[in-house]
Amino acid sequence: MARLTRQELKKDEFAERLAVLQEWFLQNQKSIGKTAVIAVVAVAVLIGGYVLVRNRQNRAAAAFTNALSTFHALVAETPPAGYTGPHFKTNAEKYQQALKEFSDVASRYSWMPQGKFARYYAALCERELGKTQEAERGLKDLASGGKPELASLAKMALAGLYEQSGRNDEAEKTYRELAAKPTSTVPKATAELALADLLRRTKPDQAKQLYEQIQKDYAGMTAADEASKILEAQAQ
Repeated sequence: MARLTRQELKKDEFAERLAVLQEWFLQNQKSIGKTAVIAVVAVAVLIGGYVLVRNRQNRAAAAFTNALSTFHALVAETPPAGYTGPHFKTNAEKYQQALKEFSDVASRYSWMPQGKFARYYAALCERELGKTQEAERGLKDLASGGKPELASLAKMALAGLYEQSGRNDEAEKTYRELAAKPTSTVPKATAELALADLLRRTKPDQAKQLYEQIQKDYAGMTAADEASKILEAQAQ
């Protein structure tokens, strides 16, 4: 028998491998088909899930925006001519409606950012409606956990609530904590100005020193301008 060349050997090896692959495919084509179907279904589920999440995000954003519009709505017996935005006759009516809307957003979209911030605004509504205990519970819950941006907003509102109820020591402590750990939602200057305003009523000498420090630290900024105005008014 004549010896096969290297090229002929390679051709034979390739043919054998092709035959093996064809035979394996014929034996397993049912399972391969099932796998393909599963893959298609998996992709469809992923796409469907993405669309569902996007739709829920859009609905959450729309609901939160509507509630926010209610929260900032005009309060007047008769709105000005040409005014088309939301309006209420009393603050109580406005905050009661806003509380309802924010509570709904917080309940339906609790795991989304809109739902978390809705809880914060719901607590603000409760504070405005005189529901101090409910507001304090809600704000403390937000202040003790979650993202720092939301927690600091809750602490700022808590400090204001403490002031309203005459708990100045607690308010001062909270403002100092916020100044020591500023965030994008409550910068250091904001916390220090709030603290200085509190001290102006409780510890005037410390307040004056803090206003002067704010002038130096934030020269050319809004906080420094605000501190200068207060100091000038006190000097008159």
